[in-house]
Amino acid sequence: GASIVFLHGFGGTRLDWLPLAKYLKDRYRLVMVELPGFGTSPLPDPFSLEAAADQVDGVIATQNPGSTIVVGQGLGGFLALRALARHPGHARGLVLIDAALKSPIPVEDQMVQQLVKFMDDNYEGFSKLAFAKLGRDSAESAILFAKMAAVEPATVKAYMRNLLRADANGDLKALDVPVELLFTGRAWKGDQTWGEIAKRLGYEDTTIAVPHRLVSAGTLVAKEQPDSLADLLSAYATERFAAAK
Repeated sequence: GASIVFLHGFGGTRLDWLPLAKYLKDRYRLVMVELPGFGTSPLPDPFSLEAAADQVDGVIATQNPGSTIVVGQGLGGFLALRALARHPGHARGLVLIDAALKSPIPVEDQMVQQLVKFMDDNYEGFSKLAFAKLGRDSAESAILFAKMAAVEPATVKAYMRNLLRADANGDLKALDVPVELLFTGRAWKGDQTWGEIAKRLGYEDTTIAVPHRLVSAGTLVAKEQPDSLADLLSAYATERFAAAK
């Protein structure tokens, strides 16, 4: 039947989607993917974002392309976008949740070198600065920080080195299917405009339809608002699969 492929965010696992699964399992075949370097999924060697995206596509490509949509959160969204841009025709649609396309601030080589040195010399300090406040509140931040602490430092360093200067705007333009954007209250504060959010998260094309918002949710959206998220995904899937007929 119709499939939805889920890609978790930085520090997450495929199990993060389980609270959402019960709302969708009777209508779709659900494929929950472990990102390269997370859980039991190996990190590509040598590592590159392209290699990681190709590894993700290895799962997407096993589905029926005419009845599959891909849902990616954060890092999972970035890799899904790159995978579908590099391998067109493997899905009918893409949903990005809280996904950034690039850093809004240009990162010079010297800054990258300094950050890499800091990660190597003081990984614990780097982790606290980078990942200690990822949640909507202190309780959620503590949960997310514990999840990040369980990720192998080699995985974190590999992604960080490459993401600092990565830009997925070209991938978005090359995409051969419509993309649906969704942001939680963690990424899109209530007093900000879409233009402000687009700039902060690196979206150069601000003519994209204004994204959906789940204001009362954060990084753990699949647990916090599974019913609302399921409704949005089902509506998008129905639209995309109908267009394929």
